Amino acid sequence: MSAYPGAVSTAPLDVDPLLPRPPGLVRRFWMRHARLADWLLVVFALIVGYLEAVDTGAGLVGADWLVSGFFALPVVGAAALLWRRSRPLTCFGVALACSLGLTLANTTVPATVLVLALYAVAVYDRFAFAWIGAALAVALNAGVEILVQGSPHSLALLTVTFAITLLIGVTVGGRRRYLEALLDRAAQLTRERDQQGQLAAIEERARIAREMHDVVAHGLSVMIRLSDGAAAVATSDPYRSREAVRQIGEVGRSSLRDMRRLLGVLRDEGQVEFAPQPTLAELDDLVETYRSAGLPVAVQQKGTPPTDRAIQVALFRGVQEALTNALRYSREPGRVLVSLDYDSTSATLDVTDDGIFVGRPESVGSGRGLLGLRERAVAFGGTVAAGPAINPETGQDGGGWRVRMMLPTAIEGTK
Repeated sequence: MSAYPGAVSTAPLDVDPLLPRPPGLVRRFWMRHARLADWLLVVFALIVGYLEAVDTGAGLVGADWLVSGFFALPVVGAAALLWRRSRPLTCFGVALACSLGLTLANTTVPATVLVLALYAVAVYDRFAFAWIGAALAVALNAGVEILVQGSPHSLALLTVTFAITLLIGVTVGGRRRYLEALLDRAAQLTRERDQQGQLAAIEERARIAREMHDVVAHGLSVMIRLSDGAAAVATSDPYRSREAVRQIGEVGRSSLRDMRRLLGVLRDEGQVEFAPQPTLAELDDLVETYRSAGLPVAVQQKGTPPTDRAIQVALFRGVQEALTNALRYSREPGRVLVSLDYDSTSATLDVTDDGIFVGRPESVGSGRGLLGLRERAVAFGGTVAAGPAINPETGQDGGGWRVRMMLPTAIEGTK
């Protein structure tokens, strides 16, 4: 866009991919060589300007106007047309001054340069400036003619000529402004599309990170606990040791299947067969995995589970994250209670253990699991709270850890 308010871009329109290709070889040639067109216009205006200036009248300066310095005015007026695209108002002001000077020197108003400059204002600047400039030019030239000749002989001709020039210039300028607005709108839509794509990519990466954490943290935590148990009883109870090793293999294969499904998102969608996300129907298998790792898990369910599959996935991942944390950080828990309470408006998950919370070593956890769990809950308008378990009788820390997640289910399927 031009630096002047209301001005339009002077870039060749045919080079913009958002616009159709201009018809005709001649038009495309002049669009690609706009500077050459400007120079040819200057030469044309210079020739016509001198032809207009040579008149039989003496004017105020006299018949020797060519030697009185006024001969330079046609050159200055024509040269100003080189800036008709970038500085249309300046170009018009110079052309008007030269026109008034030549009118003083002769009896004819040299209108060619003035008409071209007025057209440039209408096309490349504001319409209002063009109308004001036309009225000013008519009034000043009429005043000079009255001063020189006693009457404005060219008033009617100038008025009609400027009116036609303005109509053509306003039409062409309006079309250019409309195309410029379309280009600006297209650029804005392109930026919005790119931003939406970036936000979608960020959201997808966050979702994949949550799923990756759930798969890896769950699988590795169980495998580590099983491997420690297998090593501890390898000599005293070989059968239990072999059973633990077998369970390690099962957990590893299951985690590998989940990992492959998850990584499939990064490939071509047409080449990926997505396995279904885990739901509450698989909750027993999940709990059994942790029991096999030595975690004393008990499950209590009250009410009817929600039918929304997305909510079931969120609850499943909540149980998985809470049990993984209990397996990692709770020392010698006597009981880990998974409580699921469903009613007509919400689903509440409450996981507590009575072990001794030993903290979270930096090398073990990063906190991403609970962060991902909160993001899942927020997507449904729910909440997640995690902290030391409180003894309901004393109101003080009762030992162990508690994770509580609440998801609204009044309008199922909303996400």
